[in-house]
Amino acid sequence: MKRLLRDTRGANLVEYIILVGMIALLSIGAFKVYQNKVRGKVVEQAKTTGAINHGSGN
Repeated sequence: MKRLLRDTRGANLVEYIILVGMIALLSIGAFKVYQNKVRGKVVEQAKTTGAINHGSGN
């Protein structure tokens, strides 16, 4: 039983899974908070790119 309690071979994997899970949750939260701002910037850049393309004579 003592040998089983001292065995830590799976501890690193568990810690890694927890870390990846926390990063995923933080990423989802940040996306929810900044979703509209990011969408606005993407639309703004798309309009700028479209204006450049149409203004070049293509």
